[in-house]
Amino acid sequence: MKVFPLLILTLLGTSLLSAQEVDPILVAVKQRADSITSFQARVKMEVDISFVNMPVKEAEIRFKKGSPISISSEDFVMIPKRGLDFTLNELYRYPFMTLSLGKVQLEGRNCHLIKIIPTTDASDYSIASVWIAPETLQVLKTQISTKKNGVYDIFYTYSGKREILPSKIKVAFEVSGVKIPLRFLGRDTQIDKGKKEESAQERGAIFLTIQYSDLTRL
Repeated sequence: MKVFPLLILTLLGTSLLSAQEVDPILVAVKQRADSITSFQARVKMEVDISFVNMPVKEAEIRFKKGSPISISSEDFVMIPKRGLDFTLNELYRYPFMTLSLGKVQLEGRNCHLIKIIPTTDASDYSIASVWIAPETLQVLKTQISTKKNGVYDIFYTYSGKREILPSKIKVAFEVSGVKIPLRFLGRDTQIDKGKKEESAQERGAIFLTIQYSDLTRL
C-alpha cells in the first residue's frame, strides 16, 4: 500500500484565529474541533462529473495532533483539498474579519450565517460563507469563492448532534475551475475528452463518506 504525505492541508492543527473582529460562534466551532487529539478514518469517494467514469475509491486517513496527517490508498493519491477542510483551517490560515448576517434557513434548519473576509492578498479566496447550526455548533455548509478555482459549495452531514466531525461531505464545484489532474483519481478512471469540452460550464460534485475509528478527545 502506498502512503502519501498530505498535500491538501492539515485537517486539524494549531492554526490560530485572527484577533480581528472574529465572530464568537466561529471561535466556539474552532475550539470544539481543537479538542480532537487523534483518529483514524476510512474514506469512500464517489465522483459525479458527466465526463468522468470512476469506480468508488477508498483511502485511510490517520491523524495525531501535532503531526501531519497521512493518507493511505491502493490506487489514488489525492482527495479534494476543500473537502477535507473539516475545521476550516484553510480559511483561518491568514488574517481575516467576519460579518454576521444573523439567523437564516438552510434546508429547513435554523442557522447562523457568517461571512469570512480575508484582510490580506495572500489568501487564495476572496470571501467565504459559513452556515452553523446554533444548537450543536456544527458547520452545515460552506461556500468558498476562490481567486483562481471558482466557487465551492460544501455540505456537511453528521451522524449525531454531538459529533464534531462530519460523516458525509458533498463538494460541489465548477468543472471549468478544476485544476487537479484527473489522472490522480486512479488508473481505472476514464475521461471522455470530447464530453469534457462540451461540459466546461457545468458543475460537478465529489461525495465523501467517512467512518472514524479510535477517535480521542481532550
